[in-house]
Amino acid sequence: MPVARVDEHELLRFASAIFEAVGVPPEHARVVAENLVQGEMHGLASHGVSRLLRVYAERFAGGGINPRPDITVIHQDRGCALLDGDDGPGAVVGRQAMRLAIELARVHGSGWVAVRTSSHYGAAFLFARLAMQEGMIGFSSTNTVVQVAPSGGRQKMLGTNPICIAVPGGERGPIILDMATSQTARGKIQVAAIDGKPIPLGWAVDRDDQPTTDPEEAWRLLPLGGYKGYGLALVMEILSAVIAGAMVGNQVGEMFNHPSTHQRIGHIFGALDLSAFGPLEGFRARMDALVGYIKSCELEAGSKEVLLPGELEARAAERARREGIPLSEDVYAIMGRLASEYGVAPLSTR
Repeated sequence: MPVARVDEHELLRFASAIFEAVGVPPEHARVVAENLVQGEMHGLASHGVSRLLRVYAERFAGGGINPRPDITVIHQDRGCALLDGDDGPGAVVGRQAMRLAIELARVHGSGWVAVRTSSHYGAAFLFARLAMQEGMIGFSSTNTVVQVAPSGGRQKMLGTNPICIAVPGGERGPIILDMATSQTARGKIQVAAIDGKPIPLGWAVDRDDQPTTDPEEAWRLLPLGGYKGYGLALVMEILSAVIAGAMVGNQVGEMFNHPSTHQRIGHIFGALDLSAFGPLEGFRARMDALVGYIKSCELEAGSKEVLLPGELEARAAERARREGIPLSEDVYAIMGRLASEYGVAPLSTR
């Protein structure tokens, strides 16, 4: 059970202050902080302040993330562009890249922006939904630190390489598919370790290739659906890193315990303007009909409802806005230590 609930704006203030304390300009500090707070609000502690606030602060201070990047467009042709992130924070680089993809989509019907020389960008849905909010289908992916072996192998060769597709809906809401290509995100295992909880069997194996429920022993993550997840991870590596000329596989810099190391990972962002196919209102109505059809499915024994991709996260965010963002006892203690370490006002609870 959470020991405290924190207001969204208070958590944003606190995280921004931590980043500013290590030399991040206020405008960039707020973007990165908002990225983490939104992850926490949507029930994704693996992409929130719980796991990443200290790590990001240490990497800013250590030089692993450039707090003042010169983000430049290297090449642009028709509806595509290549952007260099100058080792900047992935949240800042990614937001700029997705906005460019949206601009390109308004002109060409679709827009694609590949990114190189960036860093960890947080939850993929935060970028894809920017396009969704403009009446477009948004796409976002990134390569990550190696955690997964190819099918038939035991050496970590690929990252958890997430995929997010965000689709605008009508009155019944959007559909946001955001998933790792491994059985779970690496961050969920790290959060379990922070909270002292076991992980489900089937998420990871230890160094002896034995299935484990101990997050401290989890050495290699398993691909989602065996060879299918491996295939998806490989394709996302191509889209997010090979196209852009970013670091690939074990070339990607480690994020944890190496605060001075540049990751130089790649991202890919896409926007598909639905109005290029006809009136947006018609699409929204058809989406409502599809959602109604899916929701009408007869339930299996023990099931309470059929959920849409992104529905649980949206409900978590709604509750967090009403009641505050829940923080566990261990996480709240970490926030207290960070306040003391960086000399910022402590986090106030509701």
